Amino acid sequence: MTMYTTEELQAALAATPAPSLLGIGDNVLDCYLHEDLAYPGGNALNVAAYSRLFFGGTAGFLGILGDDRFGVHLQGVLDEIGVDRSRARTVHGANGMAFVSLDADGDRRFVASNRGGVQEGLRLRLGADDLAYIAGFTRVHTSVYSALDGELARLAENGARISYDYSDDVPVNVVRRTAAHVDIGFFSGGTLSDTQIEDLAKLALGSGMGCAVVTQGSRGAHAFTPGVRNEVGVRAVEVVDALGAGDAFITGFLAARASGADIAACLETAATAGALACTLRGAFGYPVEAGEDAQRQMLRRHKSA
Repeated sequence: MTMYTTEELQAALAATPAPSLLGIGDNVLDCYLHEDLAYPGGNALNVAAYSRLFFGGTAGFLGILGDDRFGVHLQGVLDEIGVDRSRARTVHGANGMAFVSLDADGDRRFVASNRGGVQEGLRLRLGADDLAYIAGFTRVHTSVYSALDGELARLAENGARISYDYSDDVPVNVVRRTAAHVDIGFFSGGTLSDTQIEDLAKLALGSGMGCAVVTQGSRGAHAFTPGVRNEVGVRAVEVVDALGAGDAFITGFLAARASGADIAACLETAATAGALACTLRGAFGYPVEAGEDAQRQMLRRHKSA
């Protein structure tokens, strides 16, 4: 298998026109316990950041941020890389945090969280000014972790081309409830059989989704549109950190789609972006010291921890 360098991946992505993309919803600091460092992350925020960093796009983020030192760091990073946050909400309290450890094989595992920090008890409610702002972007991305399902119909009616990350093990009723408003849906299907992937795509498309993409990590990805299935493999790289690769894959797919590329070409760009993310520490770098104030926020421990 051909090994790609960072420079080769960057050169390949440079051929994609700069997208206009807004991430709405979840954001966290991924706290690496073995390094005592916290990196900006979260699906909606990562997609906006990759759009800017990998494609030089016009990028925005609309979500709920804390005003603790971690939230302040995240805000500063967004400003530094050029992701607009003018419509984001800042709330008094802790920013969302997820805690990551290394297992015996050196793989990273999410072991705990602070339940989303200030995001736990709050929901985005979009007003007229928000909708006008959102209309300025070609594509809008959100996720199952963003608690935005109740706003999807309004966003679609406002003209938004919506993409949605369903992650893994999403309930069937969520797919059925949201699919009609979703242009492109992304699913994590690393453990799914080929038959299960086909069934998932049939459910999504049958519920009104325009395109269903199922990623399977090192096994590649599949994209389904009515009557057509496309596949792509992975790009081999010297992996520094795989965290964020799925979000970068999503960004690459959306950037290519916004340029008018067909589904097969979108998958190729997506695979390239996912590989490039693996060359960065954290989702896209920019760490801050975690410290004891981070570890005190380990409120919810996952069963595998």
